[in-house]
Amino acid sequence: MDNSTRELTYEVTSKDGELSARQIMTGRLHLSSREITRCKQFEDGVKARLIGRRPSGFPPHAGMEDLKADEEGFFPIMVKELLQPGEILKVRVYEDTESASEIVPWDIPLDIVYEDEDLILLNKPGDMVVHPSYAHYMDSLSNALAGYYEKSHQNHVIRAIGRLDRETSGLIIFAKNRHSAAVLSNQKQNMSRRKEYLALCTGIFEQKEGTIDAHIGQEEGVRMIRKVMAGGKEAITHYQVEKQFEDYALVRLKLDTGRTHQIRVHMHHIGHPLLGDNLYGKEIKDSHGMTRAALHAAHLEFKQPVTGEDMSFDADLPEDMKRLIL
Repeated sequence: MDNSTRELTYEVTSKDGELSARQIMTGRLHLSSREITRCKQFEDGVKARLIGRRPSGFPPHAGMEDLKADEEGFFPIMVKELLQPGEILKVRVYEDTESASEIVPWDIPLDIVYEDEDLILLNKPGDMVVHPSYAHYMDSLSNALAGYYEKSHQNHVIRAIGRLDRETSGLIIFAKNRHSAAVLSNQKQNMSRRKEYLALCTGIFEQKEGTIDAHIGQEEGVRMIRKVMAGGKEAITHYQVEKQFEDYALVRLKLDTGRTHQIRVHMHHIGHPLLGDNLYGKEIKDSHGMTRAALHAAHLEFKQPVTGEDMSFDADLPEDMKRLIL
């Protein structure tokens, strides 16, 4: 089996009782209806190892004479097949690599924080876009990941989970297959609340911690700019000052929402724009050498999409920010 497929298995327990293959696929393996339909299109997409019996039905593409167990004892089954305790379901999720958009591989080192067969977690440099665009056709993080996959003989569609602004450094997940992408995407809201950022913000904070609850909308006629406005979308940011310096501070931030430029807009709103922020901090007198908005996705928690294991990761500050707190 090549790495453009992902094999999922589940053994029915006595606590489960009797379950259909479809119930296992939706309730235990968390496959969507779309993914189940796709699995059914392949002869080895849905199989089961049964105890002392043959399947009660067989796939429409196979005759009864073709209904033979593989070398591991798994039969192809229909998703309505009822499985008993001790029986094992095997599902194979095929990647659709042929229809993936072409991303030019870029041979540049990646900061890989964690990798398994379902995902890869990267520490993105500051001032690098995540996705290719007209202006960044070959030098995005996705291009670099495509280069890494090519060198390591992996065949995956590039699927970023969540987003980071071009200027923001730090942790970002890429799913390696359709299934993990769907499960991780469903986690995104909780993931936002279990993500922490570190920022270097201008000025002296009178309140060392607080919550900013201010709606954010788009500046009319200006594509990139966001601002606090009554007609905007709900946006909530929690902040805590980690260390105060003479005219800036290291601040830890958590989000209840995930609006574009939320931290940058909110910190500007309370009079503490980020060092180096040329969109929302033009009034800053001294950015202390920061040439990008000083923001870093430093901590991330999520559940592994197949095993459900709780995962927790941290990424050190990049050098351009670290030098200002030592």
